[in-house]
Amino acid sequence: MQLLNSGDLGSVHRESVVTIGTFDGLHIGHMSLINRALQIANERSLASIAVTFNPHPASVIRPEHAPLLINSFEERVELLSKTGIDYCYVVEFDRAAASEEAIDFIKKTLVDRLMAKSIVVGVDFRFGKDRRGSLELLQETGSQYGFTVEGDPLVKIEGDQLGRICEVIQDNSGCTSLASSSTVIRKLVSRGRVDLAQELLRREFFITGVVESGDGRGGSELGYPTANVSYGSDRALPMDGIYAGSVEVDGVLYRSAISVGTRPTYYPGGGNRLIEAFILDFSGDLYNKRVTVNFSSFIRDQIAFESSQELIEQIEKDVKVVVGSITLGN
Repeated sequence: MQLLNSGDLGSVHRESVVTIGTFDGLHIGHMSLINRALQIANERSLASIAVTFNPHPASVIRPEHAPLLINSFEERVELLSKTGIDYCYVVEFDRAAASEEAIDFIKKTLVDRLMAKSIVVGVDFRFGKDRRGSLELLQETGSQYGFTVEGDPLVKIEGDQLGRICEVIQDNSGCTSLASSSTVIRKLVSRGRVDLAQELLRREFFITGVVESGDGRGGSELGYPTANVSYGSDRALPMDGIYAGSVEVDGVLYRSAISVGTRPTYYPGGGNRLIEAFILDFSGDLYNKRVTVNFSSFIRDQIAFESSQELIEQIEKDVKVVVGSITLGN
């Protein structure tokens, strides 16, 4: 996949099929768009392009209501690169981009730069100044500029899956149907239901970060050294608790017991919120190394223990859960 940026002078020199979205999480709804674009590209011998935005448009237009992100921009690009798409075109989203009229975006970006001959978007897709651009506007202008347009229907959550998810997120609409959306996934993650989020992501919820130094208590006092993994302040995190999962180090997966929280046993007044992973069957120096933490399932709430010994005994139980529940296929 080739990465193109709206601030660069380069453009695509092949006629293309374009799909557009923020693609936060790259969930099954997003993949429906991308797979349809890839199908059209194959049928019509077109280049395939995913247009996305950085930063998230909401962080510019209404920062006080901007959602926490399922993936960092770097993670999003990496995920897109695995889909088979030819190009990722990144719109540098700022106030100028937010004020661009929808028709100008169509002409300057989709037609002139990306040479779009087919466009695939969700049926509820909105774009341009004050979100005045829509599927209908794209369809109206398609004949003028020589491109076709498809509105991909929302991927619905139904049946037993719908019931399980509705029970967790407590949707006020009565949960007659829900679209697979980044909003739903964020709610599931925030409630610790990373297992249900995985059903919509088709992979585990993960965070990639750099291992930083901590207080060293895990190794020196508890006998369970942990990797303290950095994360951005704009990231969605699972609720505080202990999780079974894995950590990828230099391309190798290791089963891990993962803690998210403020370490109430030692900081009863509230410490920094950390992601800490005890990585089973690993030895070596992890400091300043970039790793990926994958969350598989919730084990228990984070609680304050009366003593370090009580905490050690509980960690032993947590590790047994990890060993019994996580199978890796490196």
